[in-house]
Amino acid sequence: MADEIKVEWMKADARAIPLPDEQFHSIVTSPPYYALRTYGDDHNEIGRGNLVNYLTAMYECAMEWRRLLHPDGLLWVNIGDTASGSGGAGGDYNRGGSKEGRPRYRQGKTDRDPMQWLNVPHRIVEEFVAAGWLYRACITWDKNSLRPEDLNHARRPGVSHEFIFMFAKDKKHRFHPEQLVERGSVWHFPPARGARHQAPFPLELPMRCIPLSARPGEWVLDPFAGSGTTMRAAEALGCHSVGVDLYLPKTS
Repeated sequence: MADEIKVEWMKADARAIPLPDEQFHSIVTSPPYYALRTYGDDHNEIGRGNLVNYLTAMYECAMEWRRLLHPDGLLWVNIGDTASGSGGAGGDYNRGGSKEGRPRYRQGKTDRDPMQWLNVPHRIVEEFVAAGWLYRACITWDKNSLRPEDLNHARRPGVSHEFIFMFAKDKKHRFHPEQLVERGSVWHFPPARGARHQAPFPLELPMRCIPLSARPGEWVLDPFAGSGTTMRAAEALGCHSVGVDLYLPKTS
């Protein structure tokens, strides 16, 4: 009889995860996007404060995750950008806006004047490279869906994409090209719908990423596990998984 698939949860900071070195063949995660929302009251939550502190936190994550990944494994990071000056006001908080009902969240200090994209995703790439990762691929995720916003305040085209970055720890990393759903660097699938978590990514994302380096029976990690989408994908693919988060999901 096949071994039972393990799905484990751990309350911990993504920068300091008490797990053994090189346990995981695949890490699939989506860090908190810079200065877009808060998830709770833990002072260790990443994404608050100024941009320099956020990028420093990402560097610390990069160092810790490199310790945890097996030498032939792969890391996948899904991230979107943030506009300078966003979050403090605007029609998105009005009735019918995309942020209706949420507490207003004011952004920390950045190095750009308002109304400019901060290029956070590619700044994160540079932090990971500085931490020793090999930057192997940039996937543009075409969501075929615009981010909701108040059109009365729109001064630019809408946003319908995010990035998925692939990093390796070693030049001889695994890669199983026969598992690719789309061979190019633009992937097409819709975002998650109707999920309870504030910022879920769809099951399709880890279902595509995990098989490219992890085999059934091996371990998968999500250091920002949220509602557990990565773990559900890992289980469906026959992999063990660990989900780490400051705020563990409530169970009924």
